[in-house]
Amino acid sequence: MAKSDKVTREKIILAFLDSCFVKNAGGTSLSDVAERLGIKKASLYNHYESRDAMVEDCIRWCGDYYRKAYFIPTDIEAVSKRYNAENVMKGIVNRWFKMNEKEPLIQVYSFIESEKYISSAAAKISQETHEKLVSETKTAFRCLANAGKIIDLEENDLETLSEMFASITISTLDDYIVSKKIEIRSNPEGGEDSLFGTSNEIDFGKVYNLVETFCSMLK
Repeated sequence: MAKSDKVTREKIILAFLDSCFVKNAGGTSLSDVAERLGIKKASLYNHYESRDAMVEDCIRWCGDYYRKAYFIPTDIEAVSKRYNAENVMKGIVNRWFKMNEKEPLIQVYSFIESEKYISSAAAKISQETHEKLVSETKTAFRCLANAGKIIDLEENDLETLSEMFASITISTLDDYIVSKKIEIRSNPEGGEDSLFGTSNEIDFGKVYNLVETFCSMLK
């Protein structure tokens, strides 16, 4: 970062998240954050009284970021009328993965999913995000049913199927991000471009097969 650039709360958080993705949250120090920003460690105390305060604020920021994200298209009703169920649900999976592959969402996802085991605030955000994906999946299924692309579902069945779909999607995303982090950590010389310059690509084959099987049972 150039000396003329103003250090802001958001820039500090993004630098912290970037370091956490490569090293993990526990292994990221204030010195790591300062180095990424091109400033002295002492300058961070102008914004946060301690590392713990920075971590807490980062968790809040991640929660706010996630609440602005939508996992299904805003025109899902029109999409459901135009395409078959398999293509609609594959599109939702693809959208979810592509969103989480981009900065800063991939760092946000990785940070929250690792911190949820030690932070109740992070655990709450993780749960809220999961519930949001389930809720939006339910909306997609309702739109597909209204368009005559799948059978009408009782509310209990709709809830169960949406939960299953969300769990499959999240599990596949977890596997992908883990493989991404392993590749980056095995090549630390990659520098700033290592996050998106890795050879790992998302393999949609397995999850797409599950989506096709899933949708075939709803016709």
